[in-house]
Amino acid sequence: MDKLFTIGQLIGRWLVRILVAYAVICSLAITIGLVAAYRYVMAPINEIKALAASNPVESAYMAAYREDLRRQNKPDTLTHLFVPLDSISKNLQNAVIAAEDDGFWVHPGFNIDAMVRAYAYNVQSGKIKRGGSTITQQLVKNLFLDTDKNFERKYKEMAYTLLVEKFLGKKRILELYLNYAQWGPSLFGCEAAAQLYFKKPASQLSRYEAIRMAALLASPERKNPFYEKSTFLSSRIQVIANNLYIHHIIDDTGYRNITGAPPPNDSTHADSSQAQTDTSSIE
Repeated sequence: MDKLFTIGQLIGRWLVRILVAYAVICSLAITIGLVAAYRYVMAPINEIKALAASNPVESAYMAAYREDLRRQNKPDTLTHLFVPLDSISKNLQNAVIAAEDDGFWVHPGFNIDAMVRAYAYNVQSGKIKRGGSTITQQLVKNLFLDTDKNFERKYKEMAYTLLVEKFLGKKRILELYLNYAQWGPSLFGCEAAAQLYFKKPASQLSRYEAIRMAALLASPERKNPFYEKSTFLSSRIQVIANNLYIHHIIDDTGYRNITGAPPPNDSTHADSSQAQTDTSSIE
């Protein structure tokens, strides 16, 4: 009987030890998991917060673009200049917003209406012709994301877009976008583009020059602002002019100077303000 009792004590002690060890292991696993989750969540937040006061040497897209040039045995030198927002002409700021994201100042990072319209248009046309990405979404893709098209990338884009809007604000978003967008083959940033195309700093761009530069953003590797016969650039300039007119940035005379035509009526306003880039029109 005593022997059985002793065996029972031993088993009980081992069970207690096993349970304690199990509890410790579970606690460690949970702690490690929580720390990993915290770091996973905080990493993009810290990355974005850092952008409030610092400018990356190059964006993720620029690095990938450089690598693609190397694979093609081409020179991988990129022309890129950074200037603060107050050194960028208001003409260019307004033209880019009119061209790329007419609701930039009011949406929370996503323009649901534009996305729905783009989706409906693409379904109707049977191919991807329009996109509904905002300037914030384009900046996120440019700065942070790879070129893989999968669900994880889309989730990251959504998360980064919300965080960028929260921690950076509209003016900083616009400043970064203008400085890291592509404006030509191996050409990044509006300052480098202004100096190449118009031999002047971005701060001195006229409205005409700014609109032609903004029209390039939809096809920066295949167009230049002096390509007068491009129907694609003409259609982009029309969209920009319409949106500038709707928001009273230009008047009737300004509209005629840009397009060579009288201002549109109200029904045309509604259509033009919603227009998105149609890539099928690129020559």
